[in-house]
Amino acid sequence: MKAKPHYIFVLFLLFFAGIQSQAQEKILAGEKWQQLTEKEFLVDFFKDFFINLGVEVQETGERITVMHQGDHFKIVEGIDENIVDYILPIRTQNIVNLINHAEDGKIDEMETYKIVALLFTPMTAMTLQNPLMTENLPRFFNKIENNIHVTLTSPDKSESVSHTLIYINKEWIVISGLHGTPKRIFNLNIEQGVDYQKHVFEAINTNTKKNWKTFKKWYLGWRKEVSVAG
Repeated sequence: MKAKPHYIFVLFLLFFAGIQSQAQEKILAGEKWQQLTEKEFLVDFFKDFFINLGVEVQETGERITVMHQGDHFKIVEGIDENIVDYILPIRTQNIVNLINHAEDGKIDEMETYKIVALLFTPMTAMTLQNPLMTENLPRFFNKIENNIHVTLTSPDKSESVSHTLIYINKEWIVISGLHGTPKRIFNLNIEQGVDYQKHVFEAINTNTKKNWKTFKKWYLGWRKEVSVAG
């Protein structure tokens, strides 16, 4: 039985639950860390999300890179911004929350939402900053819809996280929260958000005319499903 994408996000983020500035070397070399980095289902899933992922702990300034090696993950200190696909900022309170969520050995739907929400805005920002997106999708990402509101909603619809996409000076700016009058409004559940991220990464990573054509076709259908004109 194939694991659901949002539960795999949870397990992946737990990689960072024990990182502290005084004990980073011990954690990275520990047996528990090694078991997680070699989980086959994690490796298979994240091949569609990144090759090299940078992670920053904001309060401590810690920076590490998670490298997808095909059949396992390699963890290295530092971030080379020339090779990472994304850089995810994580606060120490987020790490504490992840530890608390995992204490009972399971993650309920609301805990899953809270963890996936951490990735929502940073990954969107770095994706839209990639020049391949605007070079290959000029009809979709242009000044016609220069203000876009995007919201990810929790399973019980009691919580949500949002950001605004603003097109200015030929580039997209991603701002947390909803601002201005939108030309288009996206409302996503967890599965829809994850699906978009996987398709975007595949198109950027392969960067072929065939794959961009495939992505454009997929995007048009997905866009109709999850958005409305503002």
